[in-house]
Amino acid sequence: MSALDVVLEKFSETGWSVAARESVSGGRSVNPSRVDLVRGKQRFPLLAYAWKITHEGKGRTGMNYRIQTTRSHEGDLLHEEGRQTVGFGVDADREVIAAFDGWTKRATGSSSSVHIDRATLDKAAADGFAVEEPHWDSRAAARYSDVHLLLPWISDQQATRTAAVQPLEHAISDDQATVVADLWNSAPAAWLRQNDRLVLANREGNDLLDTAIWRITDLKVKTVTKEGRNPRRNVTFTCRRYGRVTTVHKATFLAGLTKREPTP
Repeated sequence: MSALDVVLEKFSETGWSVAARESVSGGRSVNPSRVDLVRGKQRFPLLAYAWKITHEGKGRTGMNYRIQTTRSHEGDLLHEEGRQTVGFGVDADREVIAAFDGWTKRATGSSSSVHIDRATLDKAAADGFAVEEPHWDSRAAARYSDVHLLLPWISDQQATRTAAVQPLEHAISDDQATVVADLWNSAPAAWLRQNDRLVLANREGNDLLDTAIWRITDLKVKTVTKEGRNPRRNVTFTCRRYGRVTTVHKATFLAGLTKREPTP
């Protein structure tokens, strides 16, 4: 059985019907597949990727695990209008299925890995369900018999997001802004989509560069290569002014919104 076979079998065992399943490539590879999970009037139209969870690669501590995101196509993880891209990982030893947001991890390489803590898998095996923080790069995991508990978490990923971006550069003109960020180093940047919100934070993550809240109207990702360095992925956000941060406690406001821990 493929990892996707296992995932869909476990959803079926908890009362969800697989109303549709179609490989995007049309070949033998299931990554990705269009999948519709249905129960009564509830429907989850997914673009699903699924892999086995394995130990960390050579040179790592072995305390954590990974989902190696091989796929049937070149480039980033795919997205389709009307479907939510979700990555699943199957831990057969613990009888646990993990999930991650496909949008946040879209720009990983074709054989890169999504890492997951051993503690998350252990907690899911013991308690039925677990969530790994931070919220802007989250994973969820559930025991086979409780796999339906992943669906509310998956649904929550569609809610409007707000994060602090530590830009490489930015320009503000009246009610418009252009923000450039490293997709990997300013990790919340990868989480943000069109119509989500962002604020601009300094590199220390304890102060705002601007008091505006910006709504993202467009975004583009490109690869940047500098001599003697590995390629990086930069994202350019085109934004429109949405609101304003009024609190004077900026470090507290930014806590949890940036990759770096805020300092007083």
